[in-house]
Amino acid sequence: MYVQLICKDRNEKEMNELYEVLGALCEREGVQIEDRGASVEILVCPQGKIVVTEDDMTMVMTANTRHAGAGFHAFVVDLFKDIEEEVPGEYELIDDLEYANDEDFHRLHHVYENELDYIRKLLLTDPAFRQKNYLYDETYFLPMEKENRVLTSIGDMDRDTFMHKELHDLMDAFYVWNDWDRDARFYRNAALTLLAKEGVGAYTNMNEQTKKVANEVCDDLEIAHEKDPELPLPVKEYTELVDLLGRENKLKDAPKMEKDAIQYRTEDVYHLFDDARIVAPGAAERSYDPITKSVNLMAPYTDDGQWSWLIQASTHPDIVTNRKALEEQEPELVDGKSIWFDDWMEDGYYVLEAMLRYDNRTLYFHDVAVSEREIPYLKQCVRQSGFMNE
Repeated sequence: MYVQLICKDRNEKEMNELYEVLGALCEREGVQIEDRGASVEILVCPQGKIVVTEDDMTMVMTANTRHAGAGFHAFVVDLFKDIEEEVPGEYELIDDLEYANDEDFHRLHHVYENELDYIRKLLLTDPAFRQKNYLYDETYFLPMEKENRVLTSIGDMDRDTFMHKELHDLMDAFYVWNDWDRDARFYRNAALTLLAKEGVGAYTNMNEQTKKVANEVCDDLEIAHEKDPELPLPVKEYTELVDLLGRENKLKDAPKMEKDAIQYRTEDVYHLFDDARIVAPGAAERSYDPITKSVNLMAPYTDDGQWSWLIQASTHPDIVTNRKALEEQEPELVDGKSIWFDDWMEDGYYVLEAMLRYDNRTLYFHDVAVSEREIPYLKQCVRQSGFMNE
């Protein structure tokens, strides 16, 4: 599910004209356009963006529409057709769902329903599929699985409910944009997906990016309420955000959703790294060390900016400082995995090293904690970590 516009044979002046028209169209549609250096990104909704790249004298605009929904797919096709009309030149418009040919939104919507039916069958029958990133267009984490629950992009659902729910009613749990217009449900879905994917709340004021996301969530919910005052909204989460941000509360009379909105990033999640899954809070600050080929996760932060612990994980043993002592420990057996632990105090910090082995794959940990009371939690994170498709 993708749409691509190839703008052929353009000199520098014509490229600049295309960018100018793109900027004007984005302003007209009220969507963000950002220069990423090697590419330009048009951020339409939390699950839908258009990536613009250049290759010699060709400009290519591409959108993966699988996760955003039928509305986003139609939006991209219409935007690309507007570009063709505004700027003369040679184009090739590629639409694998052929909406560009018939512009039949009803048929397009059924394509997404059929895709969701296929995903539902896989989720109910294939354990390996449940470990894949079927939720988001791109992410480096996955929510942790829950027994007899099915994870969706806006929260988990009872397995029996998921199995029998009408496909049309299930769409909002998997896609952001399901109708032609950006209606109240679109803005609510966008806010719920941002809450799940970005997890803004207790960590909102950690940096400017989380503040930006939190404000976007509030904006979307206020627009949703303005468009449909009867639509239930995540009022509790909205109230927490406006209090943190110092914004005016505009949803005091809005009906509340029955369930709390899910914020995966405020819970423990699987942080994806190579073919490994490292368990840690979703709000942990993440970095990558190319020398040791390890992922570093730091959290939770105190008011003065100090982290409480650091998890360093790698499929290479270089991060382990005392491998011989580690291998001499008696291993634990957890869900088919063998795990070795060794911990000690050094220079005022508590150190935990671990080696997790599953079949012929090994994962190494070097963790540092400010307090000894963090060690049991860090050990539990190791026990729940592992590899894809175990």
